[in-house]
Amino acid sequence: MKRPSFVQRRSVRIRNGRFDISVEDSGSAGTPCVLLHGRGECSGVWRTLTESACADNRFVSIDLRGHGDSSWDPERAYDARTLAGDVLEVLLAMNIRKPVLIGHSLGGSVALHLTGMLEQFTSGLVLVDFGPDSDGAGSQKVFAEIRETPARFNSITEYAQWLQERRPLANERALQHLAAHALRRTNTGAFEPKLDRAVADDSPKDNARDEHVWAMLRSVRCPSLVVRGIGSALLTPQIAWRMANQALPKGQLATIPRAGHSVMTDNPDEFNRTIQMFLASLAPAASGDASCSR
Repeated sequence: MKRPSFVQRRSVRIRNGRFDISVEDSGSAGTPCVLLHGRGECSGVWRTLTESACADNRFVSIDLRGHGDSSWDPERAYDARTLAGDVLEVLLAMNIRKPVLIGHSLGGSVALHLTGMLEQFTSGLVLVDFGPDSDGAGSQKVFAEIRETPARFNSITEYAQWLQERRPLANERALQHLAAHALRRTNTGAFEPKLDRAVADDSPKDNARDEHVWAMLRSVRCPSLVVRGIGSALLTPQIAWRMANQALPKGQLATIPRAGHSVMTDNPDEFNRTIQMFLASLAPAASGDASCSR
């Protein structure tokens, strides 16, 4: 069944009114799937998924703090645990219960932290090209792309073309969706990125943090899926296998062909099929009372 075309965007005020978090809700029925984008991107990166999925799932795409239409933080607090706290407040405000959490890159870290906060109230977890012991050079490339993004573009298409040059594997339609939400028109008629570049402030490699991530993975009790682009420069095949088969108690691994780190935009058709198969496997458990017990 094709999903309905109804899409609602709303803003949720959190942290005692300090921040507004922008949310795109694709429907009011079905298992809630919370979509969390990567660093420097926005909820538009998920549009090919939300448009292609069946009507059995409700998708809630969130612009993380400092991204898209959400508030910027003058104190530049953009760490994963803080962002997870933001999302938790959004879920409470929207009365979203037992969600499936789907996060890419930084969004994967946010989803993992949020799984710990929700404990048994998580129906499933999908980590897209995120994991501990990520390749340092690959991570630096992500930070560099954010810092090097021009401050102005003449059109949405120009920005999509700029992205295409840096992501040669990317699907043109998927990049258009991303670009359309990632830019705002200025009073001069040009377009500027809706992004606080402080999200790219780097932090040194922290082995203790990686050990903490492994510990969090081992504590997850809901069904989990690790998704890796076969050409990813960040998540190695060895780490992805270890995550899915040794750390996550109910984990499985999917490797997406013709895709690098930006799996959703590189090969959206295969990525979408993979996500839909995982969601379909959760349907009986997600509707029951024991979806994620400890």
